[in-house]
Amino acid sequence: MYSILKDLRGIENVKPLSIVSAGHGVTHWVNGIFIVLLPFIAQDLSLSYTTTGSMVTIFFIAAVAVTIISGPVIDISKKYILAQFLCLISGALALLLMSGATSTLILATAAVFIGICVSGWHTPSIPYLSLLYNKNRGLALSLHTVGASLGDGIAPPIAGLIMLVLSWQQTSLLLAIPVAIMGFYVLRSLPQIGADQDTEDNSSGKYNYWEGLKGLLSNRDMLILCILAGLWSMTQNGLVVFLPLYLVGEMQSSPVLVGFALFSIQLGAVFGGPIVGTLSDRVGRRPVVIYSLIISAIVLIIIPLLENVYLFILMSSLAGCSLYSIRPVIHSWTMDISAGQTSGSAISMLFTAQAALTGLIPIIGGLTADIFGLKLVFVLLTLTSILALFLSFLMPKRAI
Repeated sequence: MYSILKDLRGIENVKPLSIVSAGHGVTHWVNGIFIVLLPFIAQDLSLSYTTTGSMVTIFFIAAVAVTIISGPVIDISKKYILAQFLCLISGALALLLMSGATSTLILATAAVFIGICVSGWHTPSIPYLSLLYNKNRGLALSLHTVGASLGDGIAPPIAGLIMLVLSWQQTSLLLAIPVAIMGFYVLRSLPQIGADQDTEDNSSGKYNYWEGLKGLLSNRDMLILCILAGLWSMTQNGLVVFLPLYLVGEMQSSPVLVGFALFSIQLGAVFGGPIVGTLSDRVGRRPVVIYSLIISAIVLIIIPLLENVYLFILMSSLAGCSLYSIRPVIHSWTMDISAGQTSGSAISMLFTAQAALTGLIPIIGGLTADIFGLKLVFVLLTLTSILALFLSFLMPKRAI
């Protein structure tokens, strides 16, 4: 913790980092509300687990589309701040749509805008912070992910508490307001990237960008990292999607308990993320990722065996902590591998792989739950964690 504070003192201006991290938190606020309301929307609309899971898959299809498009656009246009603003406005629109969801079509449309909000955010924000804080990249990106963990963690219990007095429709409408406010604050408050901070040689033109992108696509380490990140994301997001479904469908838990269960998953990541991010700056990304994936695989295989709801939540929170704490490490690893000129496209590649693979787990898990029961879904998540662990051993041992 002392080393984190020491590194923070070395950052001249923390205001942009604070704003971008808060904005990141608000995008995940939108996602957290979606996840905690989804089981209750599914009950009211009489949706099967497969149909419910397909709503999350639609989210990831939209995420794939926006990340494919946004990477080259951000690298060429450098419109980092405008892109972040548009992502937050998409999130506010999504919650407005969800508040009036009377059919799967409206719910699916809301899921598309949530995918734009959450996944579209990373392509401009991570390169933006990497340029501003290139000497403290691991720490800056770890604090950026603390914002995400806070958004993921705070939104579910708040939504659950509000649902004690309001319907899920009214809850969604009410919680859209801070998203829109944050969007305009980001637009007005963030400083533009200076020419001296941008590592790209602007005189080189688009030819060098496309050459850099070609090199990135042929980089073995980058391709392995993308698949590794996709499997890790499948595990992480699968836990978040099916934990509330299990609590509501199998343990008859209240909205408040569901909300606090999702909060508990993020709690360890809030404190662990900066520690792990700073550690990865010192010892390398690879060992940190390996040990975290080992912990998650062990915990996930235990979870289906538990019958007590509170012990179930406790072990789920431990799995979530080990998975979410390495999020900034994977982002930093991506920035390490990519050249500054193609940083947006590197993040686009990473999140496209994540969204493409993660989009499979809700519908596969939903089918598995409908046929074999929800417990087997956690076995699938154990498998994806082990596969990600295997790929982490294929990455180079050198500290990059």
